[in-house]
Amino acid sequence: MRIRRHVRPERTPNPRRRRLLRDVTIVAVVALLGFAAGTLWLSPVPVVASSGTVPRLIGLELDAARRELSALGYRAGIADAREHASARRGTVIAQDPPPGVAMPAGGAVSVTPSAGPATAPVPDLVGLDAALAERILAAAGLRVGDIDSVADRGQDLGVVLGTRPSAGAGRRAGDQVDLIINGRER
Repeated sequence: MRIRRHVRPERTPNPRRRRLLRDVTIVAVVALLGFAAGTLWLSPVPVVASSGTVPRLIGLELDAARRELSALGYRAGIADAREHASARRGTVIAQDPPPGVAMPAGGAVSVTPSAGPATAPVPDLVGLDAALAERILAAAGLRVGDIDSVADRGQDLGVVLGTRPSAGAGRRAGDQVDLIINGRER
């Protein structure tokens, strides 16, 4: 018995097929390179540069926020201070970009410190009835403190003669203002 080996006849390469394969490969490489270049150039976030996330700075003291940013490789930009009802002076009350945003090292983070609680000027209450003066103080965000009576025959009874502190002085919201009213002689 004889064993025959079946061997495929050797094929000669088809020049058309080889050119088609070459052309498809060139088009694929050019498309891939174009996509990579476009992504690197047009991407809104860095693709290659090392980046981290912006930390939460709100509530920290300004110096602590600066130290934390410099430790992470970011620059701190300080915006103008704004009044805040509950934050102490020098505490960070806003930041841009917000926490958790990816940003490359060396980027700037703008922080806004608090200028402290807002102050309200003491309204001029001289010559007003005591009840009306109390309502005006409440509307200004202030409270009535001690009420002292002084006798003044030139004014009606129950009229405000003055305030402590005097009109125009700045007070934080919720602070007390003492009233001096015209009372009866003893």
